[in-house]
Amino acid sequence: MKLRDTPTQLAQHPPLRDWQQRCLTQALQQLSPSTPHFLCQATPGAGKMLMAAVLADQLLQRDEIDYVLYLGPSREVVSRAEETLADVTGFVMDSGLGARGGCYTYQSLRTRLRALQQLGSQFRVLLIWDESHHAGRLPGTQQGVNGANEWGRALLLLERYMRYTFALSGTPWRSDGRCLPLLSYLDIPPADGEECEQENCEVPFQQRLVPDFVYTLQEAVRDGVCRLPYIHLIDNRHIQLTLTHTNHKKPPKLKQFSSIPRLLRHPGVGYADLLRHDVPMQYVLAQGVAKLSALRQAQPTAGGLVVATDIEHAEEITEWMMDQGEDVCLVTSQTPNAHAKLRAFRESTQAWIVSVGMISEGVDIPRLRVCCYLSRIRTEQHFRQVLGRIIRRLGLHDPDCYLYVLNEELLRRYAHRIADDLPQENAVVTETAPASAPAAPGYGNTAPVAPQDNVTLAESETSNAETDAIAVVFGASATTTAAAAKAQPSWEHDMAFSQRFIEHLATLKI
Repeated sequence: MKLRDTPTQLAQHPPLRDWQQRCLTQALQQLSPSTPHFLCQATPGAGKMLMAAVLADQLLQRDEIDYVLYLGPSREVVSRAEETLADVTGFVMDSGLGARGGCYTYQSLRTRLRALQQLGSQFRVLLIWDESHHAGRLPGTQQGVNGANEWGRALLLLERYMRYTFALSGTPWRSDGRCLPLLSYLDIPPADGEECEQENCEVPFQQRLVPDFVYTLQEAVRDGVCRLPYIHLIDNRHIQLTLTHTNHKKPPKLKQFSSIPRLLRHPGVGYADLLRHDVPMQYVLAQGVAKLSALRQAQPTAGGLVVATDIEHAEEITEWMMDQGEDVCLVTSQTPNAHAKLRAFRESTQAWIVSVGMISEGVDIPRLRVCCYLSRIRTEQHFRQVLGRIIRRLGLHDPDCYLYVLNEELLRRYAHRIADDLPQENAVVTETAPASAPAAPGYGNTAPVAPQDNVTLAESETSNAETDAIAVVFGASATTTAAAAKAQPSWEHDMAFSQRFIEHLATLKI
């Protein structure tokens, strides 16, 4: 790595976008010993890391800091951040001899905390903590480590030795309701008429995060920084569930459902079961394959991402897509040289990449334009982070991106909240289900509704129940090829659940 000739030599980096320059200017004006913390909340895919690297470069040139410390959620994210910091500042950022910075995962803080504290006590350090929602603390514990999670405790123990901290996040809230350490919150009084049921209630207020700078998805799409996302909620209006007694003493019982959300209210069918079943899984994949094939006619480098439930599921998806003739890269935590393989995919023209969690946040592959969301995780934070993988624009000829997902109630709610964020009035969420229930108000800095798995029968209902086989028939079948997906945009034939699902026995009382 080539070092700068002098500390004040101008570094080379791409021109900053307007929002990046405004955030940079505000941070340079605001950061001081009396206000050492700054939070930039910018939509995933907007280019936060480049702006943070330029801030570090400016502070180094002004001789306000001696060293840059970066914390990120994964090795892949940390590796990209190290490259960006080195390219922008001209200094080595690998924490080695002569380096002016170091980049680490949050997990590694446990073993490096004391050394980093000593570094901060001897030098003026800028701490950039990326994807800041990974650190958490309970409301009311801002000044102490009690109530913070492991990463939050480490951050609080490290922060007091830092000259400045610069937090980055596209989704600055936590699904567990915890607050983010070091950042400012406002106490929001309860709604009119809402009272605490317990005596001496100590938490009558909700806390809302107050970022120092906000750049929304609406602004990013309007400015041409991010693509306009089209979210397709896959559903079926004619679903039949059959409960068959294993002892054959009673006739099978049939139930009809007019949508996937209604089906999922039945205690014998779970969302994870649908993700692993051939019909809905293959239909979602076929829709994604058809869309990416069309996009690659105009943009041959366009890529697609499939987010699977687990490694076995990812392997099954990869096998099916390869059987359809698709060029697929499988990258999981068990893949040998996974990070090298991920970097190779980034620079290639390969069509598809299948993963579980390695590409859920922070990973920058701008050529991705299509995503099939087959993850069992149903939090708004994860949903938006995955959308962020396909939303970053490359140029003038990639204005949109496409997300395919089963029409599960929470995921539908998140999709419509994203649509509410967008500047255009045209429909960006497409669903074939009946009209959905109103979305719950609010998102963003308030904790989203926790995902609810399907309820189980009460003990009194299952004590004398028999073991029954469950089969589900959709009123239409999934297409299995890209060509068929174009010819058959909806499911048009009966298709029963696979034997694998039927082997999942549920204890039900008929």
